[in-house]
This record gives sequence, structure tokens and C-alpha cells, in this order.
Amino acid sequence: MSIVAKLSTKMNRRIFATILGIAFCVTYLTGTIAMVGGLHDTTENLASSFDQGPVLVYTDEDFALSNIDGNLLPEENTTFVAFTFANITFLDDNGHSAENVYIISIYDPQDTLGLNMTNESTNNEIWMGSKLSQNLVDTQFNIVQDQPYYRLINDANSVRISLDNEYSTGSIFPDDWLIIPRTDMNQLRPEMAGNYSFIMIIDSEIPLEDQPCCSSNTEIRQTSSVVGFFERGIYQVEQDLWGIILMSGLMTALLVYCIIAIETEYYAPTIKILRGMGANRNFVINIFIYKALFITLVGGILGVAMGICAAFAISSISSLLGVVSFITPAADFNSVVLPIIIAMMFGLIGGFWPAVKASRMFAVKRRTPITKKEAA
Repeated sequence: MSIVAKLSTKMNRRIFATILGIAFCVTYLTGTIAMVGGLHDTTENLASSFDQGPVLVYTDEDFALSNIDGNLLPEENTTFVAFTFANITFLDDNGHSAENVYIISIYDPQDTLGLNMTNESTNNEIWMGSKLSQNLVDTQFNIVQDQPYYRLINDANSVRISLDNEYSTGSIFPDDWLIIPRTDMNQLRPEMAGNYSFIMIIDSEIPLEDQPCCSSNTEIRQTSSVVGFFERGIYQVEQDLWGIILMSGLMTALLVYCIIAIETEYYAPTIKILRGMGANRNFVINIFIYKALFITLVGGILGVAMGICAAFAISSISSLLGVVSFITPAADFNSVVLPIIIAMMFGLIGGFWPAVKASRMFAVKRRTPITKKEAA
């Protein structure tokens, strides 16, 4: 084993502590990438499963602005579900609120979704996401006759509702959605005048182009277009990953810079001996560059292992706690190899300047030959 390899891989408490610090940085990065990758895979699977499924009919990609004439609903021999959609603020009498909560009323003549909302005009039941319920009910709301009361606000319109039950486990709707009767939705969105935001045509003997709701001013897409909304959110998260990469990388570079600077001082006597024996500057630089790469490699591998384990543990614990999770972390190139490459790259940046300074510590004095004139 060469002297460069021995000096580069020699361990001590300082290096061990630095490796752990780098490992924690990589753990956070790896876990985040694995969860985002899992979310991306889940969305792709949903999109592929919906590609040959129902179609959506709407007039605006913002469903809160879409408006389809309620008189143009499909014929009786067509299986369909019609939705009215709004983005509201959820408020209690004490002023506690939650914004960006989405509510829908559903007209489902054949009870295709099994949500018991077929007769919207008389059905007063309210389904509320369990997560939203936990966030807003606990010791924060006024209780009237053992029932919590809430107010839904959309612009200047509002409606008061009570909670009858929550979504069942595994509901197709997210935890921050409310399903309310049509009469309540009419109070929130009176401009709809009995119309619908969008229609899902599930099965029909009538061609789409002959459906009364599929007029020239409507858009028709496979239900995978719904998944597109989630995909855009995932792309936003993936863009935000650069911030996490940058922060983890800078922390890694700083840790490596500090430890290499300390190590160059510690090995100063050794460097003096090597320089005295004729070792050039590149030889000294290589020692500490290899040490920086060794530290980040070991820290990166340890961090990746911890990050993958943490991501799968979070997913498993969520299931044990009864929290519905559709995300299985993805252990692929992006979550396993990429964090190690990033750590080593920033480690190289952090270790380069201390290595260069170490090579300048002791200059080798060249012996000049004595001329005959000086000897005389």
C-alpha cells in the first residue's frame, strides 16, 4: 500500500465525526429524493391505469372556473358523475382557519363512486377528510350539542356546516377535501346557477362527439389529465430539490474544508519530511484530495443507507399508524448513486484549497552547484 493511500485513508476521531456529519447531510438528501421518486412512480402508475378509463369534460383547466350547463348532462344510458368544485377557506367560530381547502358536490345518479351523494338536494351528510378534522377539531372549535360547527367561505359567500362523519380509510379523495350537499354549494357559488364544474363520463353506448355535454366550447380528456395536476406539483417539488442539494452540498464542502485544514496542520511534520525527500507539490496535494474524497465517499455511502432506511421506515410507520400512504420510496440511481456523487463533488471543492495550501508549507531548496571560481 503506497504512502499516499495510507495517509489518505488513516482514520481518527476528527475524521469519524466529519463522516457522520456528511452522512446526516446525505441522509436528508437521499430520503427526500427517494420519496419524490416514489411519488413520481405512483403518479405514473395512476396515469397509465387511467389512460384507457373514463373521460373528463370541462370548460376550464381551473375546475373552480369551469362551467358546464346542467341541462346538458348525459342521457340515462350513460354512466357519469357530475361535480361542482370550489376552493374555500375553512373557519370556526373562534377564528381558527385553514386555507386552500377544496370542496365538491357530486351528482351521481347510479352511485358509481359509492359516496351516498346521489340526491344532493336532500342529503345533508358531510364527509370531511380525517387529516383536516384532526388539525381543526382538537380543542379549537366551539361544540354545539356535541357537534362541531364550521363555516366555509368562498369570496363574499359563506355557508355553515356540521361534521357528520369522516372519510373512510383508503378514500379516493385527499384529506383536505370536503364533500357537501348541492344546496350548500349553491350558497357558496350562486353564479353556477345549477351548473357543474366538470363531468366524468365513465361508460356510454353513445359516442363522445354525440354527447349533449360535449359541445364545441368544452374540453375532453382521459382521466389521466387529473393526474397531470399532481404531476405538475411533483415537478415543482423536483425543482425545489436543487435547493436541498445546494444546502447539503455546501454543508459537506464546509465540513470537508474544516477537517482537511486541520489535517494539514496535524501532518505538517510529515509533509516537511516528504518535501525534504523531494516530493513535489502535486504529491502533497494528492494526499489531501484523496483524503477528502475518501471521507465524502464513506460518509455518502453511510448517508445513503440511512436515508433509504429512513424513507421506507416513514412509509411503514405511516401504515402502522393508520395513515393512508400511496408512496413507496424509490431506491434508484437518483436516490442511491446521485447523492454520493454530489457529496464527493462538493467534498472535492471543499478539500482543494487546504490541499493547495499544504503543498506550499515547505518549499524544497534546490542545491546550486559550486563554480570553480567560488571554490578558489
